[in-house]
Order: sequence, then structure tokens, then C-alpha cells
Amino acid sequence: MKRELAAGIICVILTALVLFPIVLPEIPWPVLVRDTLVRDNNTGAPNLVAAVYLGYRAYDTLGELTVLLASLSAAVGFIKMGRGAVKKRDTAFPRRVHTGIIDLTAGKLSPMVLLFGCYLMFFGHQSPGGGFQGGVVLASGIIFIALGRRDGRPDVRHSLFGSVMLDRVEMVSFLGILLLCLSGPLAGYAILENPIQGSSLDPAVYIIAFNMVIGLKVGSGIAVSCLLMMERSDG
Repeated sequence: MKRELAAGIICVILTALVLFPIVLPEIPWPVLVRDTLVRDNNTGAPNLVAAVYLGYRAYDTLGELTVLLASLSAAVGFIKMGRGAVKKRDTAFPRRVHTGIIDLTAGKLSPMVLLFGCYLMFFGHQSPGGGFQGGVVLASGIIFIALGRRDGRPDVRHSLFGSVMLDRVEMVSFLGILLLCLSGPLAGYAILENPIQGSSLDPAVYIIAFNMVIGLKVGSGIAVSCLLMMERSDG
């Protein structure tokens, strides 16, 4: 108990040290980087957050996708290993309680959630959103669809939003990310550099395409892992 209390006190002190300069009126806000982005933003994205994470720090975003791919692959592997162990013990997960409330809620919410996820991906360069946020929302919509099946169990195999189809979507979106990364060198620019800059196209098209493939990659990966956890071992 004493260790937890000491750790909490240390965290509070460190947080206060970091935040204390913000409340001092005589210390000016660091606006140099912000003003530079506003003045020299050539990514085509009016939303500076999108301009940074898919423009000025695209390597970091690519690294985050790699970490997400590795963690989801490990999670799916552990889930399948656990399901195999359960089958060997001749046991089954208890049947879920399925009511009309779940049908109604999932049926009404899933189309709106999927549409909102697409909106976050497609307009993430103009407003708060982007591929990561949109992908998580898409995964939520797919889980709603699985929960709303009237037979009381999610179809995680061969439906439109089943694990087989989502695996293919994840693979195609990963190939799309690689293609977008290599499109710069193929057009004579550096890797991850916008290949359509200086052309008649809006340079934001590159960021929109990145957001779309990132959203599909994140959404399909999270949805697959969640659907596998929802599947019963006797299915």
C-alpha cells in the first residue's frame, strides 16, 4: 500500500512539474512550430493534425501500423490457440443471451456507425478524424452486425463481414499501404513523399488515400480479433 501511495505522489509531482509552466502568464506559448506549419503546409490537408501524422511524421505513422499488425497477429494467434485448447477439453463457451433489444439496437446503429467510420476516414484531412479513428469505428459497426444476428451467434467465417472476408480486406489494405509508400520513389520523389505534388490533382488526395487504406487495415484487424473472441468453440 505504501509503494502504491508513493508512486501516486511521484506521478502527481511529475505531472505538476510538466503542467506548471502552462499556467504561468509570463511564459509564452511555443508557437514557432505551429506558425511554420500554417505558413508552409504543402500537404493539401487543412487539418494540421492530419498534415503532421501523414505528412511530416509519416515514418512514425508507418511504424505504428507495423506495431499494430504485429500485435493483432499475435492476438489472433493466441485466440486460436486458446480455442483449440478448449476443444481438446470437450468444453464449450456458454451460449449468449440474445434478445430483441440487441437485434433492434444493432440493426439501427450498425449502418450509422459504418457510415460515420467512412466519414472519419474520407474527411480526416479536413476535420478531426483519420484512418486510425475511422478504422476503430468501422470495427465497432462490424461488431454491432455480429451481435445483431437473430440466431444468437456471430457469423465469423464466410459472410460479408466475416473473418475470411476481413482477412482479405486486411491483406489488400496492407498492399495498398505499401503501394502508397513506394509511389513516391516511382514518381521520382523520396519514399512517403507526396507523388502528386505539382500536378493538377489536389495534394490532399494522397492523404485521403492513406487514411482510407489505414482505416481499412485497422478496422479489419480489430474486427477479426473481436469476432474470433466472440465465436463459440462448438461452432
